[in-house]
Amino acid sequence: MSAHGSSGTGQDSPSHWTVQIMPDGGGRIRTLRVSRRVVRLAAVAAVTFSLVAVAFVVSLAFDTAREVELARLQIENRHLSQNLQSVENQVGALTSSVDDLSEQEQKFRLLAGLPDLGAEVRAVGVGGPLPEAAEREEFLAASPELAERTYAAAYDAELLMRRLDLLSSSIDEAMDSVEMHRQVFLARPSIRPVQADESWISSSFSQSRMHPVLQVNRPHPGLDISAVAGTPILASAAGTVTFAGTKSGYGKTVEIDHGFGYKTRYAHAGSIQVKRGQKVKRGDTLGEVGKTGLATAPHLHYEVLIDGRQVNPRQYLLDDIIYE
Repeated sequence: MSAHGSSGTGQDSPSHWTVQIMPDGGGRIRTLRVSRRVVRLAAVAAVTFSLVAVAFVVSLAFDTAREVELARLQIENRHLSQNLQSVENQVGALTSSVDDLSEQEQKFRLLAGLPDLGAEVRAVGVGGPLPEAAEREEFLAASPELAERTYAAAYDAELLMRRLDLLSSSIDEAMDSVEMHRQVFLARPSIRPVQADESWISSSFSQSRMHPVLQVNRPHPGLDISAVAGTPILASAAGTVTFAGTKSGYGKTVEIDHGFGYKTRYAHAGSIQVKRGQKVKRGDTLGEVGKTGLATAPHLHYEVLIDGRQVNPRQYLLDDIIYE
């Protein structure tokens, strides 16, 4: 095969090419004349075809990558939906538990002497933890159902957290109130300071009584409990000993400050077994029955004072209230 170029203008650049095809071993020689324009068109066509082929291959590659990414996203979306269902179930179970806890909390507040919180307080309004508007709109547009379920679960979870915070504060308040009631109960004089079977109340609280020694009418601001000398004298409530010694008229005396305005006085004791500043509990032994001071026979003179005012001790003897 041979090729020759010729120019009809006398310039160096040929206007066409002549191609001769000579078969090996002899035979007819074929001549093919190709113009420059055709060659250019063929070159352009070849380049265009190459670019189209490359674009097609690249498009196939991108389509394959998109299909792989789509399959991954579908699997991920399925797992997210399953996890969201699990969260919804857990939120439902927690809501039921919090409802039960709320009922118990209302009863606890009642027992603690506190008023109910009321429906408005228990509503614990929630605004909802939503993302930024653009992100929210994108999520809603991409998956409306999943977005709605997700935001609903987030709202319910936030509501539960607020309700639990409220219940925690309420229960703490009720526990503080119960503890205060317990402390008041411990401080309240409530048992007979002489428990012996052979003891009895020989003189009651009175605004005017004939004094057995002085033989004049005068107030009797307490109870006289007669008993055998040496019978234990018991603290009627927990508190701190503020006086342990001898007082004019009272003889050997113990005084206890119980807090919350309560004080008690134990007089005419034969002996004292506590000291000033000592902490005592209800039922602890303070001393023994005697007849010191202005007394004619062994007995305990017992007083209850509230905010410094002497009151009738019978009103604070729970064992008398129960058995009488």
